Amino acid sequence: MDTPDSAPTAVPGTGARRRVVICKARPVDGVIRAVVVGLLVTWGLVVYVRDMADADPMQALRGPGPALVLLSAVLFGTLGSGLWVGRHRGSSRWRLGIVLLLVSMAAAVTLYAATPAADRGLLFCMAALWALLIRLPLRWGVAVSALTIGTIGGLGEVFRDGADLGLLAAFAGITAGGVASRQNAVAQEATRRAEAANAVLAERSHIAREIHDILAHSLSAQIVHLEGARLLLSRDGDRVQALDRVERARNLARSGLEETRRALATLRGEMPEPQEVLAELAEEFYQSTGRPCDVRVTGEPRELPPQAGLTVVRTAQEALTNVRKHAPGARAHVTLRYLGDKVELEVTDSGGTEPVVAADGGGYGLVGMRERAELIDGTLMTGPDGRGFRVSLRVPV
Repeated sequence: MDTPDSAPTAVPGTGARRRVVICKARPVDGVIRAVVVGLLVTWGLVVYVRDMADADPMQALRGPGPALVLLSAVLFGTLGSGLWVGRHRGSSRWRLGIVLLLVSMAAAVTLYAATPAADRGLLFCMAALWALLIRLPLRWGVAVSALTIGTIGGLGEVFRDGADLGLLAAFAGITAGGVASRQNAVAQEATRRAEAANAVLAERSHIAREIHDILAHSLSAQIVHLEGARLLLSRDGDRVQALDRVERARNLARSGLEETRRALATLRGEMPEPQEVLAELAEEFYQSTGRPCDVRVTGEPRELPPQAGLTVVRTAQEALTNVRKHAPGARAHVTLRYLGDKVELEVTDSGGTEPVVAADGGGYGLVGMRERAELIDGTLMTGPDGRGFRVSLRVPV
């Protein structure tokens, strides 16, 4: 049967390791199928040759004997060649395979009409019919089946004691099974395409979150410093402070470029330890705001799955970006806890002490953090914490 087996594999391209099922043939299934088909063919050949040898009178190389031997050779030769040649749809020899299968069916039906000893040949006719039902367009396959059933029934009425209803029912069953198998293959292909489309959408969403987190973290802080420098210069303020603001914005631009490179490495599956990245984020927070950001790690640090580590880092990054944007002048505290079967991240701030500088934003930060947590069965809780704000993430590892 020309239908793919399905085996779950992961779609490459990110460190997220999403489990996306793609239909892919497994070698062991091919070996099992080959063994089963080989045994059935061998059994059919042995039974057919035995019936021909035990026929009364026994077929000899005289009279109709040579013709029957030739038809038998045509039956088996065209059936085997047709199954092999036309196994790949769309190949240059696919049509030749269809013709060979039709010839093998015609040889089997002719043998059925010529001698009762060749009745077993219809087993191979059924095999050819099954292959045609799978390979031909559905209406043509059903038409070939109906023609075959009608021909065998008519030959039974003419050359036998009547149509063999059991044999006709067997061909009808082969037809129904072939159509069902074909529909199943179509459904599997539709499922595979839908899963591939879902994988693409999931990957696009993942890349959108990465781009947002990088740009929001870097550009929002630059906007704050550049706006501060603009206000100082517009009011004839301290040019030294304005230059300091510009230099901080420049440093943040460089940091954003480095973060972009880090994100690209993460997409390739290269993820540094979360505590190292948190320390870098804390340093960036201090350089951009002049306020300290304390980082505390409890428990025994260990290597996290790529998706869990990425979620921890991006959540901390987005939370610190929100502190910078919505609570200027606030101190930040980051706590990472390694527990038995999970990791907890908590980011809090002391509340803003300076006016908020208006900055345009897409409002995707909290949504992105929550989506990241849900993708790996984690939970995200946010809300006021005294005068400040609290972001708490819990992810299984």
